[in-house]
Amino acid sequence: MIIQADKLIYGDSHLAPREGGAVLVKDGRIAAVGDAAELKAANPDEPVTVYENATILPGLIDMHTHLGADGGITQYETPWEMSMQAVHQLEQALKAGVTTVRGMSTFDGLEAAVTRAQAAGWVQVPRIVPANQALCITGGHGAGDDGCVECDGVDEVRKAVRAQIKKGARWIKLMDSEGWRGEEFNQEELDAIVEEAHRFHIPVAAHAGCQPSVDMCIRAGVDTIEHGTYMTMENALEMKKNGQSWTPTILAFWRLDEFLGSGGTYIGDEVRSYSGPAIQQYIDHFKALYDTGVRVMTGTDMVLPGMPALPVALEAGKMVEYGITPLQAIEAATRNGGDVLGLEIGRLQEGYLADLLVVEGDPSLDIAALTRVRAVYQSGKLVE
Repeated sequence: MIIQADKLIYGDSHLAPREGGAVLVKDGRIAAVGDAAELKAANPDEPVTVYENATILPGLIDMHTHLGADGGITQYETPWEMSMQAVHQLEQALKAGVTTVRGMSTFDGLEAAVTRAQAAGWVQVPRIVPANQALCITGGHGAGDDGCVECDGVDEVRKAVRAQIKKGARWIKLMDSEGWRGEEFNQEELDAIVEEAHRFHIPVAAHAGCQPSVDMCIRAGVDTIEHGTYMTMENALEMKKNGQSWTPTILAFWRLDEFLGSGGTYIGDEVRSYSGPAIQQYIDHFKALYDTGVRVMTGTDMVLPGMPALPVALEAGKMVEYGITPLQAIEAATRNGGDVLGLEIGRLQEGYLADLLVVEGDPSLDIAALTRVRAVYQSGKLVE
């Protein structure tokens, strides 16, 4: 199968878009990428689908999701309702071009159940890289939520890491700070979490919004910093040197502030005094932090009323609004996430999975084109 459009965007911000390109797909993978006329001449028996006034790019990746969660706004009577909401979110996200998501904590076993349903052909959703439940301190951020496991001390956190791996977690998520909590786990506990996870070749993501938490998590060797709202230039430079990555979740704070301003309610009164200043931090510092060279990825964090499910395209739009180029934002939404996950996704490159997004127009000039979806392919299969 050959898929052709006016333009190709590779997912690498250093590669210029290709005019008049096409992608050859075989057995769910990209067999070749290049000039449309040359690919068709070399593969005369392959069916061809042409999208006019359109661009082909890799499927989008959401590196920070909480399946079925919306901050307690929806009051589920049973976990089964949450699971149905999660599937609905994922189905809508896939149709919007999000072909892979990294779970960052949710109801115990939910990600595994949806993944099994996907494998059985019962649902058509993005592939899920699960973290299952997050780790938090007793009474800390996320405590009391089934999406978190409370643990204290080096022995308990090591056991908690092992328990999540046993349940199928391919990432360990730890909860360590919000704007009103400077730190939660102590350095010894953070070090133990990372050491234990890495011993089993499992990476670690740290919910770390402010100081000294961000410093401490970087020092412990986590693989990704989630939010990093009060990250410093020194933090970003250290992360680049260490090969650590950043998921800023800009849109989540922006939408939360808007939601609260319109009279909505959310978990904790403290959030009302935090969301606005958090937005200002991104406005003031995002571009400079990005320019350090730290790897940046898109993550949406939450679903609130009035927002699309897992709106990666809108997160990329915020990144452009705050100073980076559309191609850089697309790289954050594609290649960077794929590289961090260690999967062959996120690039228009031979041998990679044929996760493809076709949009109206040219997102390298207008990032809003990412929201004008014409077609989505997951492992070479057209999403209906």
